[in-house]
Amino acid sequence: MSQPLPPGAFARALKDKRERQRRRRLWTAGIASGLVLTIGVLIYLFWFSPVFATREVQVTGAKLLTADEVRTAADVELGVPVLRQDGDAIAERVRTLPEVRDVSVVTALPGSVIVNVEERTLLYQLVGSGSVQWVDAEGVVFGSSPQASDGVIQVSSSDPNDRLRADIATVVTHLPDAVRGDVVEFTAPSVDRISFKLTDGRQVIWGSAEESELKSEVLAALLSVEASVYDVSAPRSPITKK
Repeated sequence: MSQPLPPGAFARALKDKRERQRRRRLWTAGIASGLVLTIGVLIYLFWFSPVFATREVQVTGAKLLTADEVRTAADVELGVPVLRQDGDAIAERVRTLPEVRDVSVVTALPGSVIVNVEERTLLYQLVGSGSVQWVDAEGVVFGSSPQASDGVIQVSSSDPNDRLRADIATVVTHLPDAVRGDVVEFTAPSVDRISFKLTDGRQVIWGSAEESELKSEVLAALLSVEASVYDVSAPRSPITKK
Protein backbone atom coordinates (compact mmCIF):
# COMPACT_ATOMS: atom_id res chain seq x y z
CA MET A 1 0.00 0.00 0.00
CA SER A 2 1.54 3.32 -1.11
CA GLN A 3 2.35 5.94 1.47
CA PRO A 4 1.23 9.53 0.99
CA LEU A 5 4.01 12.05 0.25
CA PRO A 6 5.11 14.25 3.11
CA PRO A 7 3.70 17.75 2.99
CA GLY A 8 5.62 19.91 0.54
CA ALA A 9 7.64 17.01 -0.98
CA PHE A 10 6.10 17.35 -4.43
CA ALA A 11 6.77 21.08 -4.53
CA ARG A 12 10.40 20.55 -3.51
CA ALA A 13 10.87 17.84 -6.16
CA LEU A 14 9.39 20.09 -8.84
CA LYS A 15 11.59 22.96 -7.70
CA ASP A 16 14.69 20.74 -7.83
CA LYS A 17 13.81 19.56 -11.31
CA ARG A 18 13.36 23.11 -12.55
CA GLU A 19 16.66 24.10 -10.97
CA ARG A 20 18.47 21.25 -12.71
CA GLN A 21 16.91 22.25 -16.01
CA ARG A 22 17.91 25.87 -15.47
CA ARG A 23 21.51 24.87 -14.68
CA ARG A 24 21.56 22.65 -17.76
CA ARG A 25 20.32 25.51 -19.95
CA LEU A 26 22.91 27.85 -18.47
CA TRP A 27 25.62 25.24 -18.99
CA THR A 28 24.57 24.68 -22.61
CA ALA A 29 24.37 28.40 -23.27
CA GLY A 30 27.79 28.89 -21.72
CA ILE A 31 29.34 26.22 -23.90
CA ALA A 32 27.70 27.65 -27.03
CA SER A 33 28.87 31.16 -26.16
CA GLY A 34 32.36 29.86 -25.53
CA LEU A 35 32.43 28.08 -28.87
CA VAL A 36 31.20 31.17 -30.70
CA LEU A 37 33.80 33.30 -28.95
CA THR A 38 36.57 30.79 -29.69
CA ILE A 39 35.60 30.54 -33.36
CA GLY A 40 35.48 34.32 -33.59
CA VAL A 41 38.93 34.65 -32.05
CA LEU A 42 40.35 31.99 -34.41
CA ILE A 43 38.80 33.65 -37.46
CA TYR A 44 40.28 36.96 -36.42
CA LEU A 45 43.71 35.43 -35.73
CA PHE A 46 43.96 33.48 -38.98
CA TRP A 47 42.12 35.78 -41.37
CA PHE A 48 42.58 39.33 -40.14
CA SER A 49 45.26 39.72 -37.50
CA PRO A 50 48.98 40.27 -38.27
CA VAL A 51 49.90 37.22 -36.17
CA PHE A 52 49.79 34.91 -39.20
CA ALA A 53 50.59 37.50 -41.88
CA THR A 54 52.70 36.42 -44.85
CA ARG A 55 56.31 37.34 -44.12
CA GLU A 56 58.29 35.26 -46.63
CA VAL A 57 58.04 33.37 -49.92
CA GLN A 58 60.13 30.20 -50.08
CA VAL A 59 61.04 28.64 -53.45
CA THR A 60 61.98 25.01 -54.02
CA GLY A 61 63.01 23.12 -57.17
CA ALA A 62 64.39 26.12 -59.08
CA LYS A 63 67.70 25.52 -60.86
CA LEU A 64 67.37 27.16 -64.25
CA LEU A 65 65.53 30.01 -62.59
CA THR A 66 66.65 31.96 -59.55
CA ALA A 67 64.47 32.11 -56.48
CA ASP A 68 64.05 35.85 -57.01
CA GLU A 69 62.76 35.29 -60.56
CA VAL A 70 60.13 32.90 -59.20
CA ARG A 71 59.18 35.31 -56.40
CA THR A 72 58.79 38.14 -58.89
CA ALA A 73 56.48 36.04 -61.07
CA ALA A 74 54.54 34.76 -58.04
CA ASP A 75 53.82 38.35 -56.96
CA VAL A 76 52.78 37.30 -53.45
CA GLU A 77 51.44 40.19 -51.37
CA LEU A 78 53.29 40.24 -48.05
CA GLY A 79 51.39 41.20 -44.92
CA VAL A 80 48.25 39.32 -45.97
CA PRO A 81 47.31 36.42 -43.66
CA VAL A 82 48.66 33.22 -45.24
CA LEU A 83 45.26 31.50 -45.22
CA ARG A 84 43.88 34.28 -47.42
CA GLN A 85 46.52 33.79 -50.11
CA ASP A 86 45.15 32.48 -53.41
CA GLY A 87 47.48 29.55 -54.13
CA ASP A 88 45.91 28.79 -57.51
CA ALA A 89 46.38 32.35 -58.72
CA ILE A 90 49.99 32.39 -57.51
CA ALA A 91 50.68 29.09 -59.32
CA GLU A 92 49.16 30.39 -62.56
CA ARG A 93 51.41 33.44 -62.47
CA VAL A 94 54.51 31.28 -61.96
CA ARG A 95 53.47 28.98 -64.83
CA THR A 96 53.90 31.90 -67.23
CA LEU A 97 57.67 31.43 -66.89
CA PRO A 98 58.85 29.37 -69.91
CA GLU A 99 61.15 27.26 -67.75
CA VAL A 100 58.32 26.07 -65.51
CA ARG A 101 56.56 22.81 -66.39
CA ASP A 102 54.39 22.69 -63.28
CA VAL A 103 54.12 24.39 -59.91
CA SER A 104 52.31 23.92 -56.60
CA VAL A 105 51.80 26.42 -53.82
CA VAL A 106 51.32 25.63 -50.14
CA THR A 107 51.25 27.75 -47.00
CA ALA A 108 52.97 27.13 -43.70
CA LEU A 109 52.17 28.85 -40.43
CA PRO A 110 52.99 31.25 -39.03
CA GLY A 111 53.76 33.22 -42.19
CA SER A 112 55.27 31.36 -45.16
CA VAL A 113 54.12 30.79 -48.73
CA ILE A 114 56.05 27.92 -50.34
CA VAL A 115 56.28 27.75 -54.15
CA ASN A 116 57.33 24.30 -55.38
CA VAL A 117 58.60 24.51 -58.96
CA GLU A 118 59.04 21.67 -61.45
CA GLU A 119 61.24 22.94 -64.24
CA ARG A 120 61.34 21.68 -67.81
CA THR A 121 64.09 19.23 -68.73
CA LEU A 122 66.25 19.67 -71.81
CA LEU A 123 65.68 16.90 -74.39
CA TYR A 124 67.21 18.39 -77.53
CA GLN A 125 68.40 21.69 -78.95
CA LEU A 126 67.23 23.45 -82.09
CA VAL A 127 70.14 24.98 -83.92
CA GLY A 128 69.29 28.11 -85.87
CA SER A 129 70.93 31.29 -87.00
CA GLY A 130 72.50 33.06 -84.09
CA SER A 131 71.02 31.05 -81.21
CA VAL A 132 70.32 27.60 -79.87
CA GLN A 133 66.83 26.90 -78.50
CA TRP A 134 66.24 24.49 -75.63
CA VAL A 135 63.30 22.12 -76.13
CA ASP A 136 61.73 19.68 -73.65
CA ALA A 137 59.95 16.34 -74.14
CA GLU A 138 56.68 18.13 -74.93
CA GLY A 139 58.25 20.16 -77.71
CA VAL A 140 58.15 23.37 -75.68
CA VAL A 141 60.94 25.92 -76.12
CA PHE A 142 61.95 27.09 -72.65
CA GLY A 143 65.32 28.71 -73.10
CA SER A 144 68.17 29.56 -75.42
CA SER A 145 71.93 29.86 -75.43
CA PRO A 146 74.52 31.22 -77.85
CA GLN A 147 76.20 27.83 -78.22
CA ALA A 148 75.13 24.19 -78.32
CA SER A 149 75.67 21.99 -75.27
CA ASP A 150 77.87 18.92 -75.30
CA GLY A 151 76.07 15.59 -75.09
CA VAL A 152 72.74 16.99 -76.28
CA ILE A 153 71.17 16.07 -79.64
CA GLN A 154 71.26 19.04 -82.00
CA VAL A 155 68.41 19.38 -84.52
CA SER A 156 68.39 21.49 -87.66
CA SER A 157 64.93 22.62 -88.75
CA SER A 158 63.96 25.88 -90.37
CA ASP A 159 61.31 27.69 -88.30
CA PRO A 160 59.54 24.60 -86.87
CA ASN A 161 56.01 24.99 -85.57
CA ASP A 162 54.58 23.49 -82.35
CA ARG A 163 53.58 20.26 -84.11
CA LEU A 164 57.01 19.68 -85.62
CA ARG A 165 58.84 20.44 -82.37
CA ALA A 166 56.61 17.95 -80.55
CA ASP A 167 57.15 15.32 -83.26
CA ILE A 168 60.91 15.77 -83.05
CA ALA A 169 60.66 15.30 -79.28
CA THR A 170 58.75 12.05 -79.82
CA VAL A 171 61.45 10.74 -82.13
CA VAL A 172 64.31 11.76 -79.85
CA THR A 173 62.55 10.15 -76.88
CA HIS A 174 62.27 6.84 -78.76
CA LEU A 175 65.81 6.65 -80.14
CA PRO A 176 67.38 3.26 -79.37
CA ASP A 177 69.95 3.42 -76.59
CA ALA A 178 72.50 1.87 -78.96
CA VAL A 179 72.52 4.97 -81.17
CA ARG A 180 71.41 7.82 -78.91
CA GLY A 181 74.95 8.89 -78.10
CA ASP A 182 76.08 8.68 -81.75
CA VAL A 183 73.39 10.85 -83.36
CA VAL A 184 74.66 13.73 -85.50
CA GLU A 185 73.16 15.86 -88.27
CA PHE A 186 69.59 15.43 -87.06
CA THR A 187 67.34 17.20 -89.56
CA ALA A 188 63.59 17.76 -89.70
CA PRO A 189 62.50 19.83 -92.70
CA SER A 190 58.86 18.76 -92.11
CA VAL A 191 56.81 16.39 -89.97
CA ASP A 192 57.29 13.44 -92.35
CA ARG A 193 60.95 14.02 -93.25
CA ILE A 194 62.83 13.40 -90.02
CA SER A 195 66.25 11.80 -90.36
CA PHE A 196 69.69 11.75 -88.79
CA LYS A 197 73.18 10.40 -89.23
CA LEU A 198 75.44 8.49 -86.89
CA THR A 199 79.02 9.37 -86.11
CA ASP A 200 80.28 6.61 -88.44
CA GLY A 201 78.37 8.14 -91.38
CA ARG A 202 75.39 5.79 -91.47
CA GLN A 203 72.07 7.49 -92.17
CA VAL A 204 68.69 6.75 -90.59
CA ILE A 205 65.50 7.84 -92.34
CA TRP A 206 62.79 7.97 -89.70
CA GLY A 207 59.99 9.68 -91.60
CA SER A 208 57.20 10.92 -89.35
CA ALA A 209 56.86 10.54 -85.59
CA GLU A 210 54.06 8.00 -86.02
CA GLU A 211 54.81 4.52 -84.67
CA SER A 212 58.08 5.75 -83.19
CA GLU A 213 58.15 2.95 -80.64
CA LEU A 214 57.94 0.34 -83.40
CA LYS A 215 60.48 2.20 -85.53
CA SER A 216 62.89 2.19 -82.60
CA GLU A 217 62.58 -1.58 -82.21
CA VAL A 218 63.03 -2.14 -85.95
CA LEU A 219 66.07 0.12 -86.13
CA ALA A 220 67.71 -1.59 -83.15
CA ALA A 221 67.35 -4.91 -84.97
CA LEU A 222 68.50 -3.54 -88.35
CA LEU A 223 71.72 -2.11 -86.96
CA SER A 224 73.19 -5.62 -87.01
CA VAL A 225 72.92 -5.48 -90.81
CA GLU A 226 75.83 -3.76 -92.53
CA ALA A 227 74.44 -0.83 -94.47
CA SER A 228 74.89 2.88 -95.10
CA VAL A 229 71.19 3.78 -94.98
CA TYR A 230 68.47 2.43 -92.69
CA ASP A 231 64.97 3.49 -93.73
CA VAL A 232 62.37 2.77 -91.04
CA SER A 233 59.81 5.31 -92.26
CA ALA A 234 57.58 2.31 -93.04
CA PRO A 235 58.53 0.14 -90.05
CA ARG A 236 56.68 -2.96 -91.28
CA SER A 237 58.67 -2.82 -94.53
CA PRO A 238 62.06 -1.37 -93.58
CA ILE A 239 64.77 -0.82 -96.17
CA THR A 240 68.55 -0.91 -95.93
CA LYS A 241 71.00 0.36 -98.54
CA LYS A 242 74.69 -0.37 -98.82
